[in-house]
Amino acid sequence: MKIEKEQFSEELFIELLPLAKKCWEESTKAKGETCAFYGERDFDIEPHIEAYQHLSDKGALVIVTLRDEGLKGYVVGFTYQGLHHQKIKGGIGDSIYIEPEYRSYFAVVAEKFENELRALGVQIIGWPVTPDGPIHEVLKARGYVGDDIVMEKRLCA
Repeated sequence: MKIEKEQFSEELFIELLPLAKKCWEESTKAKGETCAFYGERDFDIEPHIEAYQHLSDKGALVIVTLRDEGLKGYVVGFTYQGLHHQKIKGGIGDSIYIEPEYRSYFAVVAEKFENELRALGVQIIGWPVTPDGPIHEVLKARGYVGDDIVMEKRLCA
């Protein structure tokens, strides 16, 4: 089992995409009626590769992978400079997916991600999660607390 930070590349992006699609499908089911796109989340994800490349070029993108004879999971996140607190550097857990049979490694993958962000000077990490989803409970067990809630409103159909 290999859990390591990897540099963003088009090849890695292509390798991550099938798992990202599984993540999207799983989160669609978990969100249900709580999503602003309820009833319309049957569209595919289309990650913005140039935006991820830009974050990588700035040294703000962190990708941790879980490999065991192929890619079995990942966490992707990025750093940001706090707008309300200029002395605080933050991190966001943007996307995480681990194949069901490898989910016992979630805590190790999350710890590696946290350590990579810590090495970049991050002081606080946020994870947008669905309160009823499995990631919420795992993060709670790792010491994360609910703070703000993201409210969504769809402006156009």
